[in-house]
Amino acid sequence: WDDSGILPNPGAVVINEVMSHSNAGPDWIELYNTTSEDIDISGWFLSDNDRDEPNLAKYRISDGTIIGKNSYLVFYEDANFANPNDPGYNVPFAFSENGDKVCLSSRLDPNDMLTGYRDIENFGASLTNVSFGRYYKSSTGNFNFVAMDHNTPLLPNGDPKVGPIVINEIMYNPPTGNQMQEYIELYNITADPVTLYRADKGASWRFTDGVDYTFRLEDPITILGHRYLLLVKEDPDDFRAAFMTRYGYPLSPTVQVEGDYDGFLSNSGERLQIAMPGDTDDEGIRYYIRIDRVTYSDGSHPEDCPGGVDYWPDDADGLGKSLSRKESSEYGNDVDNWEAADPTPGLPNP
Repeated sequence: WDDSGILPNPGAVVINEVMSHSNAGPDWIELYNTTSEDIDISGWFLSDNDRDEPNLAKYRISDGTIIGKNSYLVFYEDANFANPNDPGYNVPFAFSENGDKVCLSSRLDPNDMLTGYRDIENFGASLTNVSFGRYYKSSTGNFNFVAMDHNTPLLPNGDPKVGPIVINEIMYNPPTGNQMQEYIELYNITADPVTLYRADKGASWRFTDGVDYTFRLEDPITILGHRYLLLVKEDPDDFRAAFMTRYGYPLSPTVQVEGDYDGFLSNSGERLQIAMPGDTDDEGIRYYIRIDRVTYSDGSHPEDCPGGVDYWPDDADGLGKSLSRKESSEYGNDVDNWEAADPTPGLPNP
């Protein structure tokens, strides 16, 4: 039946931050009251709702629980949702470092009946002791749930974690129309060298979305501090040979060129993601931890964009420009941090 007048409006209480890979302590879930009124969440439920044991009512929030206006509330694995001494304990759960889901569900007195109010956040594999949190993008008016640069239980969220390697420039539709001339520029935003290989996992970094490419295992690639790497579609030697004619300046010998990747960059837009290897599951499947992601567009697909408006520039769609990251050390999956500019592979962006 109609829940209006009984429950808060959707989005009033949200899952704001989650710790899922907590070697230094328990997993935890932070809720946030986005309104200027206190909200009673007595009897609401938390769950990871895993595939093996789907159950939205694994942990029942105790009666009399109020989230104050514009305030936070944190539930911990050891004290709450995996603690048999907690009255709300139904089925214990903890989150997987390989990625998981957290669910918040309301209930209606007197029989703990679940209602339609629900907030769900999915998240991928994570680094140790790095939380995931909501990040508001003013450019599009929506939120991303992403790795955070520091953990903030019971406090406003910080900024998204950026780097150490970022996707810095994207030539997805070369002006010649020859897709073999496309490239992706990576940049090390730190002063320290970053090797695209994890010796403790015996695996290399890879692109997990967009193009299909795994960086080599033998003689692993290292990007020195504040240096560039170009991942190209054509043979790297051919790319170097044509570089001066194509771009009007010589390619610095300090710029590494790697290729050729499988597939092509989409000329209409897609999600492009580079990731480092994480753990394997019981079946030996390797999971990858997102390092940087850009969901770009050619500027003509409002149906795929939040709010139905495509803010991505169209000058990079075969008109000679590339997508150029404005601030390399700022969050990348935001159209506000990108522009169409003259291509500068291996050089600072304009």
